[in-house]
Amino acid sequence: MNAEVFNQQHILFDETATTQDEAFRVIAEFAHEMGFVTNAQAYFEGLKEREAEATTGFKDQLAIPHSKNPAVLKPGMFLVKFAHKIPWQALDGQPVKVAFALTIPEEGATEHLKLLSLIARKLIDQTFREGILTETEPKKLATIVNQIDF
Repeated sequence: MNAEVFNQQHILFDETATTQDEAFRVIAEFAHEMGFVTNAQAYFEGLKEREAEATTGFKDQLAIPHSKNPAVLKPGMFLVKFAHKIPWQALDGQPVKVAFALTIPEEGATEHLKLLSLIARKLIDQTFREGILTETEPKKLATIVNQIDF
């Protein structure tokens, strides 16, 4: 994985979110703090707009929220593990515990959509999914995520 797109500092353990809006707010604030978006509110709105088009909830309590948005400065991926199960209209009807959140710049979006596809394909791997869901050590989580070859 390209370290500029994802590294261990891109992992967040959130204790606060209990709704999808709160989860999107946490993701947007984190992306802003990390310098990937110019405006957390604009990115938050972009996440909500994208979710309204179709669910980003995958299966097995995993989601891939993302937004191609003018507020995005550069491509990024963030792994957010939620302490609470987040109600999400996921494909399997289950709440979400882990999100792979993507910041997608308007320029170069096709390259980032490739990453979205690579994540979705990797989530088919049961060992990968279980590792993401159960691991709590950031260094080990980063090693698991880095199996995604981008």
